[in-house]
Amino acid sequence: MPDQHAAEATYLGIDVGTSATKAVVLASDGTVVARSRVPHPAARGAGAGRADPSAWRTSITTAVVALAPYTATVRGVGMDTHCPTALLLDDDGEPLAAGVTWDHPGLIEPTAQLIAALDPEHRRLVGNHLMPATAMGAAHRLLQLIEPEAISAAMTFGLAGTWLGQWLTGERAIDPTQASYTGLMASTDGSCRWLTEVLHELGIPPHHLPPVRPSLSVLGPLRATAAATLGLPSGIPVMVGSGDTPAASYALGTEPGGRPLLIMGTTHVVSNSLAAPDFRAKALQRVDVHAGRWLINGVINGGDALAEGAELLGYGRGDIAVEALVGTAFQARPAEVTDAPVFIPHTRPERGPLWFAEPRTALLGDIPDPASAVAARGVVEGVLFADRIIVESCIGDQQRTLYASGAFGFEPELPQLLADALDRDILVVDESHLPAIGAAAMCVEVLEGNVVAPPRARLVTPRPEWRDTVANRWQRYRHVWSSVTGTPPPSTLDESVQPPPSASALPYRTKTRRVLT
Repeated sequence: MPDQHAAEATYLGIDVGTSATKAVVLASDGTVVARSRVPHPAARGAGAGRADPSAWRTSITTAVVALAPYTATVRGVGMDTHCPTALLLDDDGEPLAAGVTWDHPGLIEPTAQLIAALDPEHRRLVGNHLMPATAMGAAHRLLQLIEPEAISAAMTFGLAGTWLGQWLTGERAIDPTQASYTGLMASTDGSCRWLTEVLHELGIPPHHLPPVRPSLSVLGPLRATAAATLGLPSGIPVMVGSGDTPAASYALGTEPGGRPLLIMGTTHVVSNSLAAPDFRAKALQRVDVHAGRWLINGVINGGDALAEGAELLGYGRGDIAVEALVGTAFQARPAEVTDAPVFIPHTRPERGPLWFAEPRTALLGDIPDPASAVAARGVVEGVLFADRIIVESCIGDQQRTLYASGAFGFEPELPQLLADALDRDILVVDESHLPAIGAAAMCVEVLEGNVVAPPRARLVTPRPEWRDTVANRWQRYRHVWSSVTGTPPPSTLDESVQPPPSASALPYRTKTRRVLT
């Protein structure tokens, strides 16, 4: 039987992720009418650090066509993409070579050249810790070396969203959330302008860079060729869109001082919206979908660490092993875990705000029985406490509730352990297509002037009987963490926005904490 929303105004959201395309048809009231997911494993088959956009095109086409008949009457298209992958395009938006991903081994030297071209004021304007993932303008220098014919024929140097937008509309553009990761755009002053003097220093023709256009704006009408391929009405408006994490945050209504988002997948990503840029430049930082706001993202390889911890204790490999580890950890009782092992989970290099160039990991303490609940608790707690370090670096202390999104299913164990470890309320979002929903919801705001309510979430609160135990374990963990990693935990967001009191003021006033609002 057709869904009752099929005849209402609907919008298509396309999310081109690293490993798959997800698509949704969204009604104006936020109801998901239909959804699809199509992997594109061939995208990374073009060699180390390269990506094949033809694989994205195939998965997008398959995902959208799978949503018929609901797509025949959609009124607009929203889009988001993974970021950053750099591409050279011809005048019609066709890729001239495989894209360059941020982990390409050849980016080290070009990135150093880009950093050297930035004076202190440029670095302040860029507002990021500079490395290949946040300075993808360096990919232009690399492509000059490895793809000279493509460079000579190129009309556009852009990221994945540039390619997708031009395929759909014929218009060149990049949105600020993605341009923030080029190392070539002024971000912290809100101007979102290309740093032309840096382009000249690096030999990047300014005309290669597409215009920076707001995420919440119409890029152009859907081209007839793309409409025919996707089974969509020709001429409907297509949004400029954003990166995938900003789209997910948008779907949840993230705003300064509001509820941040923790995405728990292979990586664990904390996303928080600020009313002013974070000049520590430790977390990954980008301009938000909304003008006058910034997003900071803190990242650890949390999913990988849980998997490796499960294997370390003999649970095996894969998702089933992690589920067994978490389920066993949940059986532990407060009185049993006082002397549980401490797991420092940085089994791989880490990005911001930690920026570990090599693994820094240890499992310390007696483990008489690796299959015990106490041993499992120590491993799971170690990953969640590492999440807490990142959370406190990116989220104000007064932001006591945050969203959590991941493949939790209907099992209560991991969300409950997370709430206990963070000592914060958790709103669990059981939604697998969150960025695609955000992309479609942008259409609703731009075309109808309405803001779609966030998806439903279930509240999980810290258990009172665990609070003292967690507090004691947390203090011990911080000490062990610093000893193993060789560094103190990063400063908290509150510390970064609260200037130290003057010496003359110290005897007369108490230092207070302030949270960005």
